[in-house]
Amino acid sequence: MQTISQKPETKVYSIVIPHKNTASLLERLLDSIPWVLSPQVIVVDNNSSDEELQQVEMLRQRFDFLLCHSTGCGAGDARNVGLQQATGQWVLFADSDDYFMPEASNLISAHADDSADIVFFDVVSVYSETLEPAYRDRSVKLLFQRYHREHDSPDVFRCLYTNPWGKMIRRQLIIDNDIRFEDIPSGNDCYFSVVAGLTARQVAVDERPLYCITVRSGSITSTLDREHLESNGQSRLRVNRLLRQRGYGRYQLSVLYYIGMARCFGWRYFLHAFYESCRHGNRPWVGVSRLLKPDTLGGIHYKQK
Repeated sequence: MQTISQKPETKVYSIVIPHKNTASLLERLLDSIPWVLSPQVIVVDNNSSDEELQQVEMLRQRFDFLLCHSTGCGAGDARNVGLQQATGQWVLFADSDDYFMPEASNLISAHADDSADIVFFDVVSVYSETLEPAYRDRSVKLLFQRYHREHDSPDVFRCLYTNPWGKMIRRQLIIDNDIRFEDIPSGNDCYFSVVAGLTARQVAVDERPLYCITVRSGSITSTLDREHLESNGQSRLRVNRLLRQRGYGRYQLSVLYYIGMARCFGWRYFLHAFYESCRHGNRPWVGVSRLLKPDTLGGIHYKQK
């Protein structure tokens, strides 16, 4: 790992951003960061091309951020590198192709002195090119609905808010419990998020949107290949095993994404995914209403590679 910056000073907030070949979108994200809060911003580049890396270097003329490098599988290793450099009391994560909402500074500062270890926020979603409403916020919206149905039970967010963005995490929680992202091609954030949620002594929920998740062609979340599908599916199986061990089996993640999309790669791989799910004690029927057709699961459309 190479770090390009002076030694960072202690901050109240650290924002960790994994990046790979999206310098123009990274600029949009940096523009949206609530700089008024004087956060420590850490951009961790993961094997970008020389040209893209030069563009990131140029952004440092406009924005004050620490630039580090990661050589792992992807965003998981990059986030771990960022955590090693973080000094803030609170850690926030952002993806380089997303951005913060205009009210982010007010939302974040409102919880600066919160006694919770994690603060969960709502999110919105748009198509990156047009900024028209998109679909990637649906799972979070459903969490808020279930949260109210279950009489404001925080376990919903502890167990099912499986992405690192859209939340504030107390850094001491991460340090004390040695919580790290998995260095895998896809689904690296799932286990980290659930372990953090289950370990937190207290959590808070804020129904205002902090963050915007984008949809763009070519991203991992919109392109399907067997390696990423297997990686994501196995990460969910590991999380479900953890939830059962901790007594939260009723919150097991749906593995229909894994099983349903496996059909795109033939019956042999479909049977493999189904067998893997069943042998680990998962309930393959959870979320069956979201299984629609081979290229769509839960309203998410994929381009197959």
